[in-house]
Amino acid sequence: MHITMNNCNDVDYEMMFDNLIKAVFGFSFAPWFERKLWDNRYESYSVIENDRMLANICIYKTEMTVCGKPFYALQFGGVATRKDERGKGLSRLMMEHILAKYPDTPAFLGANPSVTDFYPRFGFHLVQTYHPHLEVAINNENCNAIKLSLDDTTVIEAIHSRKMRSNALDSLNTQSIQIFHLLLDYSDAIYHLPNCAAIVVAEQKGDALFIADIIAETPVLFDTLQKELPFNGVKSVEFGFCPDWLDVNPEWTPVDMEKEPYFIRGEWNLPEKFRFPTMSET
Repeated sequence: MHITMNNCNDVDYEMMFDNLIKAVFGFSFAPWFERKLWDNRYESYSVIENDRMLANICIYKTEMTVCGKPFYALQFGGVATRKDERGKGLSRLMMEHILAKYPDTPAFLGANPSVTDFYPRFGFHLVQTYHPHLEVAINNENCNAIKLSLDDTTVIEAIHSRKMRSNALDSLNTQSIQIFHLLLDYSDAIYHLPNCAAIVVAEQKGDALFIADIIAETPVLFDTLQKELPFNGVKSVEFGFCPDWLDVNPEWTPVDMEKEPYFIRGEWNLPEKFRFPTMSET
C-alpha cells in the first residue's frame, strides 16, 4: 500500500487532509492553511485512495531545550483513520514507515486515551507529566492590558521575536503551531500587557485562570505580571508551560495518565517535573 508524504502548502492535499480531520476529530485546519504556514518542519504521511485520505500521521521536527541543552525530537500528531478503514493496519504501516526513516530520533506525543495500547508497540512508553499551578489571588479591575486579535501584526511579530523560554523544557521552532492554537483555541484570549512588555494568552473559568503562554523578549517576574492581568476573582493560576523563567515556585500536580497520556520514545534527559508547552502541541 502506497504511503504519501506532504510537507508544504499543497491545496489538493490540504483538502483531503482537512476532510479526514473533520471526519475523525470534528474540527478544520482551514484557518491555518489559509495563512500558508505549512512548511518542511511539518510532515504528513497518509494513505490515499481515489482522492480520499483514509489515514494520516503527522510529525513536527521540533528543536527543543531540555534541562538547558539543545535537543531535537519528532512530535507526532494528527493520528487519524476513517471509521470505515480501521482495523486494516494503516496506522501501523505509516508508523513503521516514519520510524524507519527516523530510526534514532527521539519522539513524543500526547495520545488519545482510547488508543494507548498502540504506541508501546513502536518503542514508546508513558511518561508522567504535571500541571504547574499557584494558589494566588488576582483582582485587577483597572489595568492597562489591551485585548488583541491575530489580525494585529503585533502578535505574529512577538511570536517570531520572543526570547524568553523555559530552561527546563521548551520548544524553540514551533511558531506555526503556536499560531494554529491562537486561531483555533485562544482567538479571544490574547492580551498585550504594555507595563510588562509581554503578550499573555489566558482564559478564566470560575476562579481559575489558565495561562497558556507568555510571549516576551525580556524577563518577566510573575509578581509584576500578576498586577497587570485583566482578570477578577481569580484564586488559582495554572501554567500551560514550565514557568521557571517567571521566578515562581509552583506546585506540580501529576497529570492523570489514563485521561491525558503522554508518550516518549528514545533517550531523553527530562527534568523531574515538567509540562510540555500547550501552545506547541500538535
